[in-house]
Amino acid sequence: MKKILRLSIDVEEMKRRWYGIDDLNNDELFRKMIYDTTNPETRALDAGAGAGDRFPYDLKGRIKEIIGVDLDPRVKTNLQLDRGIEADLTAIPIKNNYCDVIFSRYVLEHVGTPEAFLNEMNRILKPGGRILFLTPNKWHYVSLASRLTPQSFHNWYNKRRGREADTFPTLYHLNSVSSIHKHFRRAGFRELRLLLRECCPNYLTFCPPVFALGVAYERIVNSSHILASLRVNILGCFEKE
Repeated sequence: MKKILRLSIDVEEMKRRWYGIDDLNNDELFRKMIYDTTNPETRALDAGAGAGDRFPYDLKGRIKEIIGVDLDPRVKTNLQLDRGIEADLTAIPIKNNYCDVIFSRYVLEHVGTPEAFLNEMNRILKPGGRILFLTPNKWHYVSLASRLTPQSFHNWYNKRRGREADTFPTLYHLNSVSSIHKHFRRAGFRELRLLLRECCPNYLTFCPPVFALGVAYERIVNSSHILASLRVNILGCFEKE
């Protein structure tokens, strides 16, 4: 037990030394992007909202309406929402030009039909409305490892972590800069911001030496724009034309 505790402390010390307390992780940066794009008159849609226990945000009561859509029936009891709708993201029972903002966190990697998905997002958004997303980069080592392992392994692993209900097949059709540009342009969106970002490798904190290797990788791929395509996450903001 003391050895395990010592390893944990070592990782925390490494995180403080190399990242400090002010370093924004990608969730925090994405949350800031959402806040910067919304105001009290905004109608927003959380595409892939789920149960609402993985990504807290404070929009309910602060904007005009926050709606969530997901195939997971738990979306109906998501306390972050004014309205939770159980539906496929390619066929949402919301009228045309209804929303000002759509945001989606770790959902694009599960999209099987990019054209149908983005056409539906375009239909729901008002002219000039924006879609924001945070998604894994298919060329990062974590995504590459995910693609090389069978779905049964992901089911087993997430069951051990208590996240069996949040395990879905990953397809990575919308998870590279080239595919994002192609599909969003075809669906009638123009790019406002597209950022590839490697941050503190929190997914490697189980072992200090492995964590140190993750930090070295982060330092290398963040050192040059040439290596941006190898960073862990893609954050984007596109506008309906």
